[in-house]
Amino acid sequence: MSYVSVYENETARSKGLLLTGAVHAVIITAIIAMPGIEVPERFAGTVIALPVPAEKQPEPVRDEEDLLVKLPLQTREKAPDQPVVDLSRTPVEPVGTYSEFTLEGGLAGTGEAIAIDPIRIAPDPVIVEARLNERYAGQFQPAYPPGQLRLEREGEVSVRVLIGSDGRVKQIELIDSPHQDFWNVTRKQALRSWRFMPATRDGKPFESWMTLKVRFKINS
Repeated sequence: MSYVSVYENETARSKGLLLTGAVHAVIITAIIAMPGIEVPERFAGTVIALPVPAEKQPEPVRDEEDLLVKLPLQTREKAPDQPVVDLSRTPVEPVGTYSEFTLEGGLAGTGEAIAIDPIRIAPDPVIVEARLNERYAGQFQPAYPPGQLRLEREGEVSVRVLIGSDGRVKQIELIDSPHQDFWNVTRKQALRSWRFMPATRDGKPFESWMTLKVRFKINS
């Protein structure tokens, strides 16, 4: 069976309390020894606030290379190669020479005259239209249709005829007729008896068309 001394425990606790009290006493003594702090009186005046302009920042210094405007490089298209004409291979026949001439600076030389064919323009062809052959003028008028004559009807027939190079009618076309009888006798007479002077081009005959009118009129 063990025993613990109560006295020893109480003696250590008392020593700690004495040490703590001594430290506090030192701190209080140091505070009392410090000089007094003066508190300024309250300011009763007017405070004026003036704006202060901000300092202007200097512009950044740019390099000379930055000031240059950089443009895109332009490419130049190459023209297609043109064929080379060798004039030395063109045969030219000289027809004569002309006298020497002197240039400023004392240079002299001779040349050769070259013959150039003149440009010839063909004249327009001379065309003469076809016309009625006067020798056969009496055979132009067709016979009067008997039925239309009894009815005392008159009329006018318009036709278009193709005149051959020999002056004869090769083809006839009807344009207008008051009655079929007038057209029939006109067509028959034209193919059988009509004669013309054919159209010519530079004196040479050729086929051409002509429009004619045949009038049927009763003589009183």
